[in-house]
Amino acid sequence: MDPSVIPETEGSVEKFLHIPYDKRWEFLKDTMIRIYFEEQNKIATVAKRMKEEYSFDAQSKQYLYHFKKWKIKKRITTEEKGAIISALGKRRLQEGASTSDATLDQGGFEKAVDKKQLKRYINQSIRQNESLTWSTGLFLQHALPYAAFHTSQHASPPGAGPTTPHYLTINSPQGNGSPSVSQNNLTPTMQLVQKKVLLDRAKLFIEGRAQDLMAQMSSDEKKSTMTWLHDFWMYSFMTAKYWGKGPKTWSLGLINFKSFAGIPTPSTPGHPIEQGHASELLSPSGNSPLFKDPTQLCRWTIHYTNDVNYEPVQSPRLAQEESGEQFDIDDESTWSHWPKEDIDRSLSDTITQGLRENVFTTVQNETLPMAADSIVKTIDKSPKELDAEALGFAIMSRNMDAFVGILNSSYETYGDYPATFSAISPFHLAAQYLDGAKSCCLIMGALVNSLESENSIGVNYIDDSGHTVLDTLLITIIKSHSTTQPHLLSDEFVGQSRYPGQEIDPCGRWDADSPCIRGLYASGIQTIPQGWKHMFCHTSVQAVCHCLTAIFGSPQRPNINTTSGLFASRCPCCGLELKVGPLHAVILTAFHLACFGLPGENLFGMVSCLVCLLTYRADPCATSEISLPVLFGLDTADGRCQHFQMNAAELASRTPPELLRAWTPELRQGWMALIAIIQQAIANRTGQHLTSGRQTTQAAYGSSVDKSSIGTCANIVHRYEMTSDVKTVYCGNPQLGRIWATIQSELLTYRRLTEHEPWLSARFQMERIMEWLRRDDETNLGPLSDGIHQGHDLKDYSPCGLFNAIDPGCARREEVCKTYYSNLDDWKRTTFIHARDNAF
Repeated sequence: MDPSVIPETEGSVEKFLHIPYDKRWEFLKDTMIRIYFEEQNKIATVAKRMKEEYSFDAQSKQYLYHFKKWKIKKRITTEEKGAIISALGKRRLQEGASTSDATLDQGGFEKAVDKKQLKRYINQSIRQNESLTWSTGLFLQHALPYAAFHTSQHASPPGAGPTTPHYLTINSPQGNGSPSVSQNNLTPTMQLVQKKVLLDRAKLFIEGRAQDLMAQMSSDEKKSTMTWLHDFWMYSFMTAKYWGKGPKTWSLGLINFKSFAGIPTPSTPGHPIEQGHASELLSPSGNSPLFKDPTQLCRWTIHYTNDVNYEPVQSPRLAQEESGEQFDIDDESTWSHWPKEDIDRSLSDTITQGLRENVFTTVQNETLPMAADSIVKTIDKSPKELDAEALGFAIMSRNMDAFVGILNSSYETYGDYPATFSAISPFHLAAQYLDGAKSCCLIMGALVNSLESENSIGVNYIDDSGHTVLDTLLITIIKSHSTTQPHLLSDEFVGQSRYPGQEIDPCGRWDADSPCIRGLYASGIQTIPQGWKHMFCHTSVQAVCHCLTAIFGSPQRPNINTTSGLFASRCPCCGLELKVGPLHAVILTAFHLACFGLPGENLFGMVSCLVCLLTYRADPCATSEISLPVLFGLDTADGRCQHFQMNAAELASRTPPELLRAWTPELRQGWMALIAIIQQAIANRTGQHLTSGRQTTQAAYGSSVDKSSIGTCANIVHRYEMTSDVKTVYCGNPQLGRIWATIQSELLTYRRLTEHEPWLSARFQMERIMEWLRRDDETNLGPLSDGIHQGHDLKDYSPCGLFNAIDPGCARREEVCKTYYSNLDDWKRTTFIHARDNAF
C-alpha cells in the first residue's frame, strides 16, 4: 500500500508516513544525521535502521547524495583542518585551550572535531616539513627592527591574524599571544596543534613568504618575530664587519653596548616602542632624536701598493685577550687581531652557531612564534645556501677579509663557487651597499674577477626586479644624495618609502651599527632624514666611477648598453612600454639631483659618471622611445602619442625651461656640460668631429699626453684587449680623454675638510668644459688642463684618458700627479686600502 494514503495512527507522526516519499528526506533529515553523525554509524547501517524503524526504504548511494547536498560528512577536509589548527593556534598559549572548544557547522548541525583525524593530519604534515629547502638570502632582508618595520611599506596592519571562517566556532576567547602556558600544561592534541602552527610559520619563512607569515600572526607575535629576525641580522652583520679582530662572539650585550652608545635601550617584545611613543627617543622639541646626528664631513679611501714606503705604527698585541687584558669596545684601535687559527674558522659556521645558541637576542626560542629548531635544521642541511648568506653579510659589511675568506673556503669546499651565490644578486648587493670610505671598489672588483659562468656579472647583470647593476649604482646615488621618493624611479618601489641599503652611507658617515642609525630605527623612523644627507660628493663619485671601471673594464664585462630598468613608463594613449637606455638613465638621475638634490649640488658627480661610461664604450648615439610629458610629469590631455626616438643629449636638451629656471647657476652649468659632452661624443662617433679623418698632432694633446701614444694609443689596457679579444675602452676621442684625466685628478686630490669649504677644488672649473667643447678645436686642449686641472701637475696619459697605472681603471694619486698637491692628510678620516688587482 502507498504510504501516503496510510491513515495516521498513534505513534505514526514521527515517521512522517503521510508525507510523499521524495519529500520525507527533509522531514527525516535530523533523524538520519543523528544516526549517522552522533551515533557514528556507517551508511549501510543508517539505511537499515531507517527502513526498520521509520519505514523509509532508500539505497546507500541515495544517502550519500543527500548527505553531500546537506554538506554532512564525517571526514574533515584539508581546508577545515587548516582552519581548525589556525584558530586553535591563536589560543594555544591560553589556559585551558583544547580541541574540544572547536565545532564545525555541518549543514546547520554542530560537529565536534575528530581528534584522531586531526592528529593523523598533523603528524603527516610534520613529516613533510622535514624535506624543506632553504630560500637563499632570507636573513639578508631584515635590516629594520620592529619599530621601523611597523612604519615601513612592508608592514601589514596590526591585527590578530587571519579571521576564523564562518563554519568554525571556537568556544573560548582568543588569547593575546603572551607565553602564559607552558608546553607541559597543554593536552597532547594541543601540543601537536602548537607544533604544527609553529612549523607552518617556519615553513612560510623558509619559503620566503614573508607577507603570508605576517598575516598568520597577531600584533605581539609580529613584534617578537621581527625583533628576533633583526637581532639576528645585526649579529650576522657585526660578526662579518669585525671578522678578524676584536670580539670573536658578538653577544646581544656586546652588540647593544657597541651600537647603542649613549642611547636608551631599544624596543623589545616585552617593552616595544610603538610609533606613538617614539618621542621617548626624541628631543623636547620633537624634531630630532637624542642621538647625535652624523657629521656632514665625509671620510675617504686611498689605494696603495706594497711598493709604497710608509712608517709602520705599533698594532695591538695579538695575545691581548689571552693575557687577560680587556680591550675597549668603543675604541677599535685597541682591538687585537685574531690568531691564525681563529681567522681560518668559517664565518658561515659562526653565524649558524649563533643562530643555534640564540646568543643574539632576548627572544627565547620557546616563545618565538615560529619553529626556530626547524629553521636551524633546514640551514644545517643547506650549506651552500648558508655560504651565500654569509657572503651577503660580508658584502654588506664591506669586510674584505671576511669576503675573501668566504670565497676561498667555498671554492675549496665545492671545487667552484656554488650557484646559490647568484641567488643573492651579489653585484647588485655590492652596488646597494657601496662604501667609498672603507672598501671603495674592492668588493665589486673581486666579485667581477672571481665569479664566472652562471655566477658571472654577464649572466647576473640584471636582477629579478629588472634593474641592471648600473641601475643600482644610480639608485644608490639618488637615495644618498637627494630627497627623491623611491616610486619615482621604478615600479618595483611603488608603495615603498625607503630605499634598500640606506643604513650604509657611501661616504662613510654612518653604518648599520652606528648609534645614529640604531637610534633612528628604534624610534620608529625608517627613512634617512633629509638633514643627514648632502650633495653627490667626491667620495661617493670616486666609489661609483671605480665600480664602473671594475664592471666595464673587465673581460667579463656585461653589455654596457643594456636597456635600463629605471624610469620606465607607458604611453597613456597607445600603451607602449617606454624604456630608456643607460645614458638616458644617467641624464634622468642628474635631473633628480638637480630638482631634489641637496645644497651645493653642481652635477660634477654626474658629469664624472657620464664621462666614465663614455670612456668604457657607452654608446652616445643610442636612442630610446621617450615621452617627455610622461617623464617630466607634464600635461598629456590632448590624447595623442607624444613619444619619439631620441638620444640622451636630445632628452637633456628638451628639458622644460620652466624647470631649468628654478635651478641654481651651478646646476644649470653642470646640466649644460652634460649636454655638451654627449653632443661632442656623438659628433666624434659619427665622424662629424673636426679632427675626423686625420692623425692627431703632438701639439693638440698638450704636454701631459704620453708622446708615444700619438696616433696610436699605447696604454696597457689596449694590450690586454688584444689578448682577451674584448674591447673595453673607447680610444678615439682625445677631448673626452682629457676631461676624464682631469676628473680622476680632482677625485684623487681633493676633499672638503671643513663645512665652509667648497665641494670642488679651485683647480677644477666646470665652465671650461663647455667653453672648450664648444670651440671644437684641438689646439685649445692645453687651456682645458690649465683651467680645470693644472696640466703640468699631471703625468702622461693616453688619448683615452688613462694613466700608466697598475690598474688604469683605478689609478692612484702617485700614478696621476707629478707633484703632491692633495689635501687628504686627515688620517682620522682616511682608510688605506690595497690597490685593486687589474681585471685582465
